[in-house]
Amino acid sequence: MSRCAYCRKKGADRKTAIRLYDNGKLTTKELSYCSPKCKEQIHAFTESHNRFAPKFMVFAFGWLVLLMVIPLLLKSITGNPVYMEVIPPTMLAIMGAILIKYPLGIVTKKYYERLGIKYTTWFIRITGILMIATGASILWLR
Repeated sequence: MSRCAYCRKKGADRKTAIRLYDNGKLTTKELSYCSPKCKEQIHAFTESHNRFAPKFMVFAFGWLVLLMVIPLLLKSITGNPVYMEVIPPTMLAIMGAILIKYPLGIVTKKYYERLGIKYTTWFIRITGILMIATGASILWLR
């Protein structure tokens, strides 16, 4: 008995074909679903994932470079340590907000298959909330 790819309920006997971006190319895969609503959600996920996944790793690498380079560069130019205390927590909070708004594209297909699309998206959004809380608490305690 298969599980629904979106909500992970047992008894998903219908299948839908999708083209999902994985490792630099589009691959065709059949996913099980339990209801028409889950099928719509799977197709909406596929469209969003295919739009954001190719760009996400470049974006994340660029964000990481900015997170490390800008504060170090500003501190070395001005000699003011405030940049090291303010910019990284602020950028961490902004990255958390981006994960809440656009949770798709950050993980590979294996995680969606294991947890289901719905719960993986929730997990990523909760991680974004924790990133915002961490950045805010670092700024608050400074």
